[in-house]
Amino acid sequence: MTRSNTAGVRRVSGRLSLAVLVMSAAAAALLPAMAADEPPKEWDGLARVSSKKLDHVYKLPEADFSGYKRVRLDPIEVEFDKNWKPNQSQRSPSQRLTNEDIEKIKKALAEEFRKVFTEELSKNGYTVVAESDDDVLRVSAAIVNLYITAPEKMSAGMSRTYTTSAGHMTLVAELRDSVTGKLMARAVDSVQGRDTGNFMITNSVTNMSSARTALGQWARVLREGLDDATGRAK
Repeated sequence: MTRSNTAGVRRVSGRLSLAVLVMSAAAAALLPAMAADEPPKEWDGLARVSSKKLDHVYKLPEADFSGYKRVRLDPIEVEFDKNWKPNQSQRSPSQRLTNEDIEKIKKALAEEFRKVFTEELSKNGYTVVAESDDDVLRVSAAIVNLYITAPEKMSAGMSRTYTTSAGHMTLVAELRDSVTGKLMARAVDSVQGRDTGNFMITNSVTNMSSARTALGQWARVLREGLDDATGRAK
């Protein structure tokens, strides 16, 4: 598995899907080149196309999305930047996040983001289904290189406030034919220091309601990538 500071893909457990592992590794390998003045014109057989809203969109030249009427959304994956150290400034053991806490945060973010992304797709004319068929486009999405900044002080009730305003992440989405699995498009967008609101996450990760604002903005970014790839962008 490719490791780099750019993509920050780190395998904490063996539960990541193979599709997302491949997608994340591919992004890790190519993102440094994308930062150059002239990003690669080709990636895994996909040709770079212009996008006004996203950093990078690549599309299979002969891809025809006109026959796809529905979308099947794979489970969303979340990976923190390998340099993210939330416990670095915490001196008391009772204030430190355990590996279990971190896994709970990832799972909660992934599940909530899937809900928010499904809502974003539905309200913008996409029919989200669970099955594969000739008219179903498979969408695999991941948040990688996620770095959220935590203040040093603990708030009341033993909870932490994580803010994304000074953090960064990379959003990756792949579009495939749901029946054949053929890769048809890929979108990548690196978010650095955007005002995406605040996370309010307790150590037990029981309340994700305040994270929905940030997740909603991220979902919109991925939906815009889908719009660009399928030619729906206005």
